[in-house]
Amino acid sequence: MKYQLMIDPTPAGWAYGFPRALPTEAVEGNGKNLVCKTEFDLTEWVTSFGYPEKDFQYWRMWVEPNENS
Repeated sequence: MKYQLMIDPTPAGWAYGFPRALPTEAVEGNGKNLVCKTEFDLTEWVTSFGYPEKDFQYWRMWVEPNENS
């Protein structure tokens, strides 16, 4: 089974289509032990969906099975 790293910014991430799976180029690790790469610009990626940069201070991440794999 393959897994994906999910992110949900707070507040109101749902209004911008979150939670979303991070792109594969942003993730490192294996199986359920996934983390976001430190060199990946998380702020730029999240705000590319319209989420306000000034509000991007808090988020949660978790690993879940990838239903598309």
